[in-house]
Amino acid sequence: MGDWDRLSRRDFLRLAGTTAAAAGLAACTPGASSTGGSTSARGSTVILGITDVWKDAYTKMLADVGFTKETGINVQLAIRPGTPDELITQLTGAIQAGKTPYDVVDLEDEVAITASRAGWLRGLDGVLPSGFWDDFPSSMMDMVKVWYQYKGETFRIPHNYEAQYTFYRKDWFDAKGVAVPRTWEDVAALGPVFTDTSKNVWAVEDGLKKGAFLNVFVAYMTKQAGGNSFDTDDHLRQSLEYVHDLMYKQKAMNPATLQKDYEAQNADYTADRVAYMRQWPYFYDVSRAKTDWFKEGRAEIAMPAVGPGGKGNGTYVAAWGWSIPKTTANRKGAEELVRFLTDAKNAPRMAGSSQWFLNARKSVLAANGNAGIAQFLKQYSDAGVIGTRPFHPKFVEALAVIEDGSSAFLTNQLSIDAAIKQMKDGMAALK
Repeated sequence: MGDWDRLSRRDFLRLAGTTAAAAGLAACTPGASSTGGSTSARGSTVILGITDVWKDAYTKMLADVGFTKETGINVQLAIRPGTPDELITQLTGAIQAGKTPYDVVDLEDEVAITASRAGWLRGLDGVLPSGFWDDFPSSMMDMVKVWYQYKGETFRIPHNYEAQYTFYRKDWFDAKGVAVPRTWEDVAALGPVFTDTSKNVWAVEDGLKKGAFLNVFVAYMTKQAGGNSFDTDDHLRQSLEYVHDLMYKQKAMNPATLQKDYEAQNADYTADRVAYMRQWPYFYDVSRAKTDWFKEGRAEIAMPAVGPGGKGNGTYVAAWGWSIPKTTANRKGAEELVRFLTDAKNAPRMAGSSQWFLNARKSVLAANGNAGIAQFLKQYSDAGVIGTRPFHPKFVEALAVIEDGSSAFLTNQLSIDAAIKQMKDGMAALK
């Protein structure tokens, strides 16, 4: 799981108030000065804003790559607010005052979209060496163009690239003589094979609790159907009807998954109650850390089942990345840190230090593509099943609209027609 997915991702633009504030602040945000920052950053300290869950990973990585030893620049890790709404609130006040708590900040998609449209972030293209993007495969570049660039300018550089993977109980499949699903129809057929409600065992489970989880899954399934959930068209309808059938008709997916977060989902899997599930890459390590449970075959990774949208829409990635606020107090040091961490010579070492810095860059997979979860990132990348995360310029508000309507249908509170209408109306109100 990307750390971003563990966090709350709704309602941080309360009643669109923060959006309005961001738009207003854009006009008074100090612009990038050609003479900003000190003439030399050696001996200075760069304040790097990160979430607390990755403090150990950052500490180890910075020691492993030797940034301070090589550059003479110190790095102070500052724990930024963990939720997007809290960080946006913090940045709004700071930038209004012409300051920032961070020289470089690790941003998730939600905050990055708001901050870039508000004009809070420096353009980074001048920091990058010639030929920098040649190290990025086309799938990563597709993501960069949508989520990391705005009006032709790069405002964030990705350091990870997290696809959603298909985990399954190979030992169970082998015992039943059942092949790993290749299509949506194959997944639906797992119900009679594995589901045993008397033992609370289900063929398929997920974490679909509202607030940070359901919208991710709906986007994933709609992409497999060949569409973008924010379009509220027949692709969304098809995906929701398919999931509803999995729950109530084929009895392949546990309906209680609508009340579960990823922690509960993972607990069910390692308690031998799930045969097949979608999950973020962190589960690879979570499963193997349970040494009293894990054995080979219990948490294998398969290619995603192919939906109506074809194999190229099998999954999508999310990623975090580094940005430099325009109001940084140490521009030169910030630029040097970003330049160093994104260099093709250092990126493979960072990925080897922690999964938080693993991505599909050519240099990274060449050095790390045969170990751990990296081997499956390489397999998925080589197979061409990874797509770009569905985008909307008012991303967080749009997520809430899709999630509310989808939940109402999947919990049988609304018909599919009523749910689609509710979502269409909600999306129209965002324009």
